[in-house]
Parts: sequence; structure tokens; C-alpha cells
Amino acid sequence: MKCLKATLSYFFDKGAQMVLLSVIPSLMAALLFSPSAGLYFLMQYEDLHSESFASLYKQMHTLPYDFFWVGIIGLVLCFAVIALLFGIVDRHMRIGEFTVSFRRAKTRLNYNFLTALRFGVVAGVIFELCDVLLTLLYYAWASLIGNGVGWLVPAVLSWLAVCGVGIFVFCSVLLWPPFMLHTGLRARDAFKMGWRQMSGRLPSCMLTLSVCFVLFVVIMSIVGSLTESTVARVIVDGLAIAIFIPYYITMMYVQFYDVTGAERMDLQQPQLWSKKLVRKDKKALRDKK
Repeated sequence: MKCLKATLSYFFDKGAQMVLLSVIPSLMAALLFSPSAGLYFLMQYEDLHSESFASLYKQMHTLPYDFFWVGIIGLVLCFAVIALLFGIVDRHMRIGEFTVSFRRAKTRLNYNFLTALRFGVVAGVIFELCDVLLTLLYYAWASLIGNGVGWLVPAVLSWLAVCGVGIFVFCSVLLWPPFMLHTGLRARDAFKMGWRQMSGRLPSCMLTLSVCFVLFVVIMSIVGSLTESTVARVIVDGLAIAIFIPYYITMMYVQFYDVTGAERMDLQQPQLWSKKLVRKDKKALRDKK
């Protein structure tokens, strides 16, 4: 509960600005990645193209229009957003100053982009592996049982199981990026260190990530029950990605600062390194003179 409370507290305070930063790249990336494909497919259980695994996968993932190149651009921009958010959240927790100013964008990209790219590629591979696994399970049940309600029951259980595995894996790699960025360890050593430090923390992190996941599921289920519009579903997917990225990075640094025992200056009152406070103090001194 400690991780959940700290993550939600920070995200409700600063999340809106971070989501705005990531929303456009995420909407573009949703044309390539669909976190809702497996869920929406459950609502089409009476019309499965189960002749082969390829036909089932195509039914789940193919959009009626060919804008995949926009999705690729959006994916690259998402890597840049992740790099910026690494710097934004870390700086805020380290010295108490929160800024999304583009004046610092170049520095943050220089220091963080390679780590963000590496982590983003790994996250994409995790997502795709879970997606392929889920499609394989759907196809297996369709081959054994056929369409209809009989297929729906094991398919729902498979969807829940794969989602649980995905949440577990994403929580397992949670501390990998900050240990790469802030300790100078190589990628493999940083992963090992992050994995060891997550010992005993996985249940709390999985609960924290599940709260965000359940919110997405509820919204996507409502949208899926109200409309079959592909545009609406892509928009919901994009918004889900735009929320997930800063939420996950918030949870990442909450855990990193807790694990390392470093003092979080964003929790201090007053924030001693805040530029606004410095300007206020200077103005007070001038007024006294």
C-alpha cells in the first residue's frame, strides 16, 4: 500500500502535465500498438476467424486503414517522451524543482535517450510477446471448442492470466532504467541489481500497476460496449498509453528513491531549490531595502 499511496499522491499532483507531454506521441503510437485488442476481441466471440493463427491475429490487430508509418513515428516520439520524463521526475524528486521546460529538453535527451530507447524496445517486446501468447491461447481454444460462449469462458481466463504475467514482468524490470542511469552499471548488471532490490516489493508494485490497469479495462469495456468505431478505440488506446507512461515512470522513481534511501526533496516544505522560492526571496529582500 505504501507504493500505491506514494505513486497516486505524486501522479495526482503532477500527472496532468506529464500526460499532456505524452498524449500526441501516444495517440500516434496507438496506430501500431493496441493494448485493448485482446479485450475487444472477447466481445466478438461469435465471429471468430479461427481458420489459422494468422487469420485470427489479423482479425485482432489489423486496422481498416494503413497508417502504420504514423505509428512508427509516434513510437520514436514516445522514446523521446520517456527520456524527458526520466529527467523531469528525477529532478523533481532530487532537488524539488518540477519543470517540463523545453530549455532542458536537449540535456535530458542527451543523457537519457539511449536508456529510454533500450527500455522502450524491451517494453515493446514484452507487450508483443504477451500479445502473441494471448492470440495463441485464443486460437487453441477456438480449435478445441469452436466459437460461442464455450470459447468465451477459457478465453477470458486466458486474458486474465496473460495480463497478470504482463504486470508481473513490467514490475520486475521497474528499477532497471534508474539503476542504468544513476549508478553507471552496465545494462545486465543494472537489471540484476534492480531485480534483487525488487525482492519483497513485487506484490506492492503489482497492486499499484493493477489499479491503473483496472481503470483502463473499465473505460475500454464501456467504449467497446457502446461503439464499434475503430477511431474511438484508437483514441482510447492512445490515451491509455499517454497515462501509462508517466504513471509507470512515477512508480519507478518512487520505488528507486525508497530503495536507495535518498531523501526526496519534492516532499520537503519549503522546497529549498525551487526557482520560484528563490525569486520570491529575492523580491522580499528588495522590498525590505
